[in-house]
Amino acid sequence: MIPDYYERLGVDPGASPEQIEAALRKKQPSWSMGTRNPKTRHANQLYLDEIPALRAALLAGPVSRAAYDAELSAADVARREQALDELHRLVRLRAAKGGLAPADRDLLRHEAGRLGVDDATVERLMQAHPALTGEAAAAFDPDEDGGPPPDVLAPSTRRQLRMALEHLGRRDLYDALGLFRDAPLALIASRADEERGRWMKKAQVTAEKTAWLEVVSLAQTHLGDAKSRARYDRTLALEAEERFEDLAGFALRGLARIDSGTHVALIDEAGSKGIPPDRAHQLIRRAGRKAGAALDGAAPTPAAPAKPPGYKVLRCRNCAGVTELPPTARNAAAARCRHCGASLRWECPVCRRSNLVDAAKCACGFRMSLREALIGRFAAALHAFRTHDLATARRHLEEVQRYAPEHVGARNGMARIAEREREIQELRAAFEQAEAGARLVEAARTLREWKKLVAPGSIEIAAAHDRIAERLRKAEALASKARRLERADPPEARRLYARSLHLAVDLAAAVEGQRRCPPDAPTNLDARIAAGGVRLSWRPPEPDGLDRPTFAILRKPGDLPEHPADGTPIGETASAEFLDESVEPGSTVSYAVISRRGGVDSLAAVAAGPIVYLPDVRDLRAQAREGEIQLTWQAPPGVAEIRVVRNAVDVPRDPRHGDRIAAALDSASDRDVAEGRVYHYGVFAIYRSPEGRRFPSPGATISAAAGSPVAPPGPPRVILDAADRVRIEWAQPERGSIRLRRTSAPLPHAPGSLVSAADIEAASGAWIEPSGPGAADDLDPDGRTRRYYTPLTAINGHLVVGRGAWLAGLADPTDLRAQRLDPLASAPDVARIQLRWTWPAEARTVRVAAHRGTPPTGPDDADALTHDVTRAEYDRAGCWTLNAPTPSSLAGGEGSNHWHVRVYTREDAAEGPHFSPGTDPSAATVAPGPNPEITVAYRWKRPWFPGRPWALVVRTEPPGAEVPPLVVVANPRAVPIGVEDGEILARFPASRDGAALNVPHDPRLAEDGLRAFLDPERDPDSLPPIRIRHPEIGRARV
Repeated sequence: MIPDYYERLGVDPGASPEQIEAALRKKQPSWSMGTRNPKTRHANQLYLDEIPALRAALLAGPVSRAAYDAELSAADVARREQALDELHRLVRLRAAKGGLAPADRDLLRHEAGRLGVDDATVERLMQAHPALTGEAAAAFDPDEDGGPPPDVLAPSTRRQLRMALEHLGRRDLYDALGLFRDAPLALIASRADEERGRWMKKAQVTAEKTAWLEVVSLAQTHLGDAKSRARYDRTLALEAEERFEDLAGFALRGLARIDSGTHVALIDEAGSKGIPPDRAHQLIRRAGRKAGAALDGAAPTPAAPAKPPGYKVLRCRNCAGVTELPPTARNAAAARCRHCGASLRWECPVCRRSNLVDAAKCACGFRMSLREALIGRFAAALHAFRTHDLATARRHLEEVQRYAPEHVGARNGMARIAEREREIQELRAAFEQAEAGARLVEAARTLREWKKLVAPGSIEIAAAHDRIAERLRKAEALASKARRLERADPPEARRLYARSLHLAVDLAAAVEGQRRCPPDAPTNLDARIAAGGVRLSWRPPEPDGLDRPTFAILRKPGDLPEHPADGTPIGETASAEFLDESVEPGSTVSYAVISRRGGVDSLAAVAAGPIVYLPDVRDLRAQAREGEIQLTWQAPPGVAEIRVVRNAVDVPRDPRHGDRIAAALDSASDRDVAEGRVYHYGVFAIYRSPEGRRFPSPGATISAAAGSPVAPPGPPRVILDAADRVRIEWAQPERGSIRLRRTSAPLPHAPGSLVSAADIEAASGAWIEPSGPGAADDLDPDGRTRRYYTPLTAINGHLVVGRGAWLAGLADPTDLRAQRLDPLASAPDVARIQLRWTWPAEARTVRVAAHRGTPPTGPDDADALTHDVTRAEYDRAGCWTLNAPTPSSLAGGEGSNHWHVRVYTREDAAEGPHFSPGTDPSAATVAPGPNPEITVAYRWKRPWFPGRPWALVVRTEPPGAEVPPLVVVANPRAVPIGVEDGEILARFPASRDGAALNVPHDPRLAEDGLRAFLDPERDPDSLPPIRIRHPEIGRARV
């Protein structure tokens, strides 16, 4: 129940907070002293423990005090209802004999005064019972208890137990431990130890902890063994009998006899206290004897007729009137008081069941006395939540859950509070992030949403608002000042906008103003005539922390532009230079450049001019031949003539600095040249003005030397060393210099083509600068899966395309050897070339490229024969034979019938095949000409006389050919099939057709199988292809 703090402090409920504070200071020392008294220590310790709750209820503010007053009123109502229930029970006991006599009514009024119930309420309670007009006195038989007094606890011990149990709100020690009275001793000991351990874990000393520890100690003392437990059980029975005797004495006070109705009612009341009927009868007779009422079989005093069985008398909770409820109306939902019309049912706030007002508990276990307090607490929590006071709402809901742990509304309310706190935490985090990032507009918007979820007058909200409001005001003031300076002083305006955005990066006025602010103009505009037009360059404005501006170019014929609209826009660029390719040759023009950012132009511009545009010829090239140098170019439009001058010493500076050479509009040929001498040429475009005056261009120059055409450079050697560095090596040309180009595929130009640098740069790639004579290092670590390196010879103003090489991380095959075989009779025009080479360890496929007369240019040479040979195919024969068509009609000069062969290691990838560079010298060879195959046949010639040597007669096809070194092999079991299949008996050096080779005498010649084979120790590359034909008879046949 709710404690009455006003009564505890001894102040009036309307006292001011100062009076309550003074009373608390006065009472606190006496409570501290009272904790030393064993009789009052629990109560005084409770008063000290509840001081924080007292302050929160009475001194925390008018709202908290009003809520406490409402709860206290509900508690007073509950206490009054409890007193009325007790008085109603006494009325029923006194009226059990059939009605109430005047003495009964006087006795009940006296008891009502003791319980604090007014007379009007007592009259309404007694109104339902009829009045009795007379009483009959009868004698009764005394029934004194015999025997010694029972063995029960001493009165002091009983008082100590009662004080501790009343403080905890428990009936007895069994109720305190949560056990039934028939629980075994082991369970009682275990539960007592568990409760002691639970309370000993709490560090703070409170009245509740002290009382619980004392109760547990008493339980261990009085319930620890069978004898002590029996004594305590007898004490409980004795206390129940004493309470019943007091009740029975009140019911029989003033009666002359004990009627049957009163006797039955008292027997029922004794049964509710656990007293058997026999013992109850004895206690009733004892109480009657003390009250002077006799128990006999006489008829009861005449009174009103008895009520039918099953009727129930209910007391109204509103007016305290008594209403008889018949059995048929007990289940009716609308059971109402016959006096005031109030409902005689109460609804459980936990399970929503409807119960009669005489039910002290609902079926779910909720006590009716807590209903008003629970409803008040829940209403206060709802009001606090709606006013965003989450702490107060949580405190009230915790009280609701203490009254009813399964209350659905309290559980949902706690969830709503947790969700609201999470929303507040998210908004607080979003505000702090926005404030830390100087996003004050976003922070202000978040603060407004946050403010809606907290109680009015929040100190945290006020402090946050003060922090951002001042900064936001300063940012807006700076933006307003910058707005006035946008067209007058753009740099100062940008500076003010930057300061404003430093305070609030999301201030729309500053962001938009910064975009509107004009950028600074460029400076130092320079206009120069270049190939293809007029090249303009300027100095961009200094960075101002904003986006880089673009530059708009204006062109005006004649004088300088006077304002941004005075000229024709010809382009816009983000770089600091521009090439005007649309200017008309021979015209006089001026230029202006302005800065532009976000569609806003600078207030000023930079100008240059006027200039006369006299472009030179383009794509000037010189091609040297024997006794001649050919010059070619592209003439610009509008040119009157082209003048070419030659100077053998210096580069021509003007059209008169050298010997003039006849020239057309696009070419010139100089045949008056000496072989190997360098000549300098100048080509000038001559323009004619409307007045007839001639103006030369600055002139394009080139140097060249007469001589034979430069051969295309060979493929470079591409090496990937252990440090993962790519190194490219090549042979230096006799004339010109090498430039190296790296691409992802071979160039589209054939080797030996004359191209310009622009033609090469049209294909994606990069130039690799030489790191020394004949070598370069590619330091780019990316994209090494597809790299092709092409050398180009730079000479006479153009580039000669060479043969390139791949970087694939593959090694070239080595030790390539070629042996030419006789053509087949069916294909006499097809040369058969037998190839052998050494495979790299990781190679699985080799590309064979063969070209007649000259070496192949690479693995993809379109004019060469190319074949892919797998390692398995090569290993089956130990070599590979190339079939090269060589028609007799193609016979030419010396070496034209030779086949140049080169082998490359091949590796297949997703983007295409990769090849080794093909730069190893031993990976190439030449098959010089036909080399027929020789067939060697032999036969054995036995001696006429035993012990003489045998003879091996050798014949060749074609006749007269050389016989290679041979060996004779013998096998005692069978005819040998190879050099290793037996024992070598004899070796013969090289001989010629028709030779008879003597074999020294050996018994095995007549007994074992014999065959002749090529000597395995010979050099296979030093001999033509040999085929041995073994005899089909004798010991050499198969």
